[in-house]
Amino acid sequence: MSSSSGSSIISLSFEESEKAISLFQEFLRLDTVSATSPTTGAYKRCAAFLQTLLESLPVLQNVHLLKEAPDHSPVVVAHWPGKDPSLPVLLLNSHYDVVPADVSKWTVPPFDAVRKDGRIYGRGTQDMKCVCMQYIEAIRKISNLYPEWQPERSIYLTFVPDEEIGGSGMAAFLESDLYKTELPGIALALDEGLASTTNVFDVFYGERLPWWVEVEATGPTGHGSRFIENTAVEQIVELSRKALAFRTGQRDLLEMKHDENCTHAVVAKNKTLGDVTSLNITTLQAGMAVGDTFAFNVVPDTAKCTLDIRISPHMEPQEMKDILDTWCRECSKAPEKGSQVTWKPVGDCNSNAMAHATTDTDRKVNPWYAAFCDALQSMGCEISPQVFPAATDSRFLRALGIRALGFSPMRNTEILLHEHDEYILESNFIEGIGIFVNLIQSLGSQGQEIDRLTDKKRKVETEEKKDDPSND
Repeated sequence: MSSSSGSSIISLSFEESEKAISLFQEFLRLDTVSATSPTTGAYKRCAAFLQTLLESLPVLQNVHLLKEAPDHSPVVVAHWPGKDPSLPVLLLNSHYDVVPADVSKWTVPPFDAVRKDGRIYGRGTQDMKCVCMQYIEAIRKISNLYPEWQPERSIYLTFVPDEEIGGSGMAAFLESDLYKTELPGIALALDEGLASTTNVFDVFYGERLPWWVEVEATGPTGHGSRFIENTAVEQIVELSRKALAFRTGQRDLLEMKHDENCTHAVVAKNKTLGDVTSLNITTLQAGMAVGDTFAFNVVPDTAKCTLDIRISPHMEPQEMKDILDTWCRECSKAPEKGSQVTWKPVGDCNSNAMAHATTDTDRKVNPWYAAFCDALQSMGCEISPQVFPAATDSRFLRALGIRALGFSPMRNTEILLHEHDEYILESNFIEGIGIFVNLIQSLGSQGQEIDRLTDKKRKVETEEKKDDPSND
């Protein structure tokens, strides 16, 4: 019988726990900072480490580096064959890159994987090397407990780089022959989540759309001794005030104190950071450049600012576009004379960002979400569906219509991704392995019937949308 039928989380022996923690520490000591690892070789060393671990698990086959990914930034893939290779697969995705760490702000070396007071410290302990290792150790435990067990459908593991700087690792996977021609589809993908400060686990079904916007104002120039009207600086300041007023309105929904800095854990009136649209002015530029300084007696004819906007799924992207258009129109003092304000996306960040992509959390519509919830509830775990406040590789999967859930099994702990002295509780790390034992078995045990049910419900939903006059 599958362990997922039980009512408790699988436990690890003391020896198993110590071995798992030791391997985790070794993993953390690999300094896989996104910005430098392709040149330092840290990515390649990390990929080799992961390959060795995966090849030590007899149930996994075809452990390899994805040929479409560059040599300096490998994507590691492993395959657990299912009984029916024609069924859409279960994808366990994680990223092994981390953000930089300011050594002067840490009380322990960030890449020494210091273990003390029931905690494991290190960059990546929460984001998200813990999940990388929990996948591996959970599969090791399954193969030891149930050596004859085989999933009904194939399970693929992907370990990608560069999630922290745009997602080129996931992009390589989605452009690969493996994804495009070899896989029979992806039934469900698991990816990273966040720690929970309560006893309830958070599961993320969507995330805010990231928009990076450049605003440019133009106006007359002239000597700084004159009163010149409708200047570029005047217009960019007015738009900035509108942007900050919008920001204040969204911030107030979280009922934060005026001197309180927002964290990913902020909650008010059942709203989390993912439920509101955040906006920050990240650059302000103006001035007539003269070498490495500025002409302080010249009114500049151009002024710019950039905005970092994270659009909540509760707000339509078109609404944000309309707001930006309105601000620019209202702040343009004399467009016919060249005093005007315009905006544009930075790079291609908005190319596919005019629609939210989320995974349905209606159990009646999405049987895979129901199966996920049932697996956790069978272990006595409470869960809360949430919107991820930042961006993960899941957004690329959801944009393709693939069901994806973000889940990092850490509870009763502070959220420390990208923070100084990032750590994970030893108990959280070990508990997470046990949770993934049950979760992988439960999801992997789903046969063809869940796909038939999913297809049937999707067809009914499509027909209902066609018959809805509001969609005309």
